[in-house]
Amino acid sequence: MFHMVDEQESPAWARVCDLVFQDRRDDVGYYLEQASPKGSSVLEIGCSTGRITEFLADFGKEVHAVDPSAEMIEIARNKIEKLSNPGQVLFSQTTLPELNIISDRKFSLAIVPSLAFMSILSSEEQQKFLHNLRRYLNPGGKLVLEMNVPDPDIILGDPATLYHLMDVDNEEDGGKLVFYHQRYYDDYEQIVETKIVVEFVDAQGIVREKIVHDLSFRYTFRWEMYHLLRICGFEILSLQGDFDGNPFNAECERMIWVAGARS
Repeated sequence: MFHMVDEQESPAWARVCDLVFQDRRDDVGYYLEQASPKGSSVLEIGCSTGRITEFLADFGKEVHAVDPSAEMIEIARNKIEKLSNPGQVLFSQTTLPELNIISDRKFSLAIVPSLAFMSILSSEEQQKFLHNLRRYLNPGGKLVLEMNVPDPDIILGDPATLYHLMDVDNEEDGGKLVFYHQRYYDDYEQIVETKIVVEFVDAQGIVREKIVHDLSFRYTFRWEMYHLLRICGFEILSLQGDFDGNPFNAECERMIWVAGARS
């Protein structure tokens, strides 16, 4: 998996992101449950093309969705406009560390889905982001943040090799998207520099289009993240290994952090 944050605002990459995770559902019910209290308002950071925004709005939630890419926000806005009776949804374009949104209100819930936090590439910028985020939360407001556990296969992989990543069915033409990636890990900065190659293969097996996208992300280890949240004014409420609520353990591939804003 990879995050979908794109400060370069590539239309081609926005299209890929909209296709690749359109059928993902494992996290949607969890976010709906977290937003279930009456009167709750949701700040969604890194909304991408609106996969989660659409579901929250369809259930009548009040959502302020932010993303650095105008291309992705436009796709997300079009999805909301097609809903028959959406909740109140606003969009803002901003980078994640700056997190400068057009709103005077405080939110009861902030979510950082789809590994968006991993797009922040230094501990200083991570602290800046979390401090800015906390300003937009009510006292006792809740943060839910998804990230990947550092993967030894990526850390120790050969940077000269183009690895097959995954295949995704393309419902637009009955073909598929084939993903490859080439990656280099900087073990001092904990940053992975990745080149992602996406081939659009039709139903006859012919490559009709190829997209190449450079993407960087930072691995943050468990106890590093624990202390990062603490020093930025959050209380750790739970750490889960998946969106089914199972506790985090050594076999988990994800960390789902739930934290409360200290007053």
